[in-house]
Amino acid sequence: MGRFSLPEGGFLELLKRHYSSTHYERSEKQLEREQWLIPGVVRFNRFFLMPAAVIIQVCCGSLYAWSGYNLPMERYILGANNAVDRSVAANVFYVAVAVFGVAAAFLGPWLERNGPWKGAFMGATLFFLGNLLTALGVYVHKFELVFFGYGFVGGAGLGISYISPVSPLQKWFPDLRGVAAGLAVCGFGAGSIFSPYTQRALIGPDFAKTGVQNLGLPLTFVILGSCYYVLMVLAAFVLRMPPPGYTVNGIDIHTVKGAEGLNATATPRADSEATLEVGEGKGVTKTVEVDNRTATVQPVTPAPNPFSLTLAESLASREYIMMYIMFFCAEITGLLIISKIQSIVSNQLKRDTQTAANINSILGGCNLLGRLVIPTLSDVLKTRKPFFILSLAAQTVFLAILPGSIESKNYGLTLACAFIIAFFYGGGFGLIPAFLADQFGSKNVGATHGVILTAWSIGGVCGGLVFSKVYSNTLAYLTSRKAELGDDYLLTVYTIDFRWILAFTILGFCIALFIPTNLRDRRLPKTEGERFRFRAPNGRLVKVVNGNFVMVTQEEEDQEWEKYTQKVLAGNQ
Repeated sequence: MGRFSLPEGGFLELLKRHYSSTHYERSEKQLEREQWLIPGVVRFNRFFLMPAAVIIQVCCGSLYAWSGYNLPMERYILGANNAVDRSVAANVFYVAVAVFGVAAAFLGPWLERNGPWKGAFMGATLFFLGNLLTALGVYVHKFELVFFGYGFVGGAGLGISYISPVSPLQKWFPDLRGVAAGLAVCGFGAGSIFSPYTQRALIGPDFAKTGVQNLGLPLTFVILGSCYYVLMVLAAFVLRMPPPGYTVNGIDIHTVKGAEGLNATATPRADSEATLEVGEGKGVTKTVEVDNRTATVQPVTPAPNPFSLTLAESLASREYIMMYIMFFCAEITGLLIISKIQSIVSNQLKRDTQTAANINSILGGCNLLGRLVIPTLSDVLKTRKPFFILSLAAQTVFLAILPGSIESKNYGLTLACAFIIAFFYGGGFGLIPAFLADQFGSKNVGATHGVILTAWSIGGVCGGLVFSKVYSNTLAYLTSRKAELGDDYLLTVYTIDFRWILAFTILGFCIALFIPTNLRDRRLPKTEGERFRFRAPNGRLVKVVNGNFVMVTQEEEDQEWEKYTQKVLAGNQ
């Protein structure tokens, strides 16, 4: 038996190879089979992907209802304490979020090379096993097993399941990247709408306070985990990548925004909105079907867009790093509020558990709405960055208001702040796949999206642990002054936490302003002495040359760009 050995260069070389390619190779037999949803009965249509993606994401979105497990789980494992949040079970959520991002980042290139069906099936299986292990951990009163089951195994399953439908949708719908991204992830928000009710009904409405249960906490994880698994596996059978050469309106998987039609050689295209091209070596004229329409295409030599980027180039680019930091800042607020909303409604705003579950569901609805509305608007307006700027500005304002609204027991204002933050939080998730596809091409979106989700994970694990530590210290301090402060001693328990998060939304807002999205800004070579460039409010290009601000005329910019594109196109012929 041969021994496994690392390539020369060791682990770093192996990692480099892992992220060096996203090429997906399929046989003619597989390509023929993928033209059918049900062989010989129903032909595949790209719009079938949308409901399948929603189903998978709804199951994954049950993660956002974890806060409904916090108090019942602490009572079941640690004993009764009048349903005061001890901030132990909440850490399972943060671990799951961390592993979620790491799994998505590491398996993103693997997903691109092996196809979405394998990714979705593996993710569903891991998530199912995670739920079963969690049920066992609760049953035997071992938080360690809960952390391993839901946090590590379940989190990994959620990570690969989440990106599995996003990648093919971005490739099948280059003409509707925002809508496709929004539909691909909106189900994640929907999962938090119904999950609190199913959890509460199965566990027992007032178990955290009274100890009276229905089916109980362990069986709840078994039942829901089994349901999620069946739905996710059925939906996984629909997922597939488009065939080689697939284009819509001249846009293929390599095209970045601003480079549409800039190919090194002319490429014959079929008379169809969505067309297929047959690459070199594929034979003679061939008839294919796309969206139930027949298109005849000619053999061509593929001419990749000269402005397309490899995965390694994308991940190492300045704009990707800026987008990574921006996304972290845009998502940390909503993530931490979602993890605590039911506890805040119950303990600070003094509402019953039914009301807390209702609020959690409404928050999930705002999250879902943001995932649909903002990406769709970005398609209509044909721009992405301004929506991230708006999101971070709104979150900054309402996060600044939130602590005061809780302290003053202003129920309506508190919920308004939380709902608006959740809306923009969801909008960021719905928008980021399309933004990444615009910047780096849909070919790389599975991997670039997977890596950028680690920003969300860092917010979940590091931000969550800091949040919990600050909360615990503040809780201990306020508890020691309970006699002095009275029954409302917990009103300020989250104030310090919300203040330090505010610094990140401000940072994200500033970074978002300077992310280059114009292809000319990103690719036009710098002139001698140029150190920095940006766009003035009037759209003119401004260069910082030898310490001086130089505003470039439109004519000068056009001439520079024309000269550069001719050189690039000539080099690719």
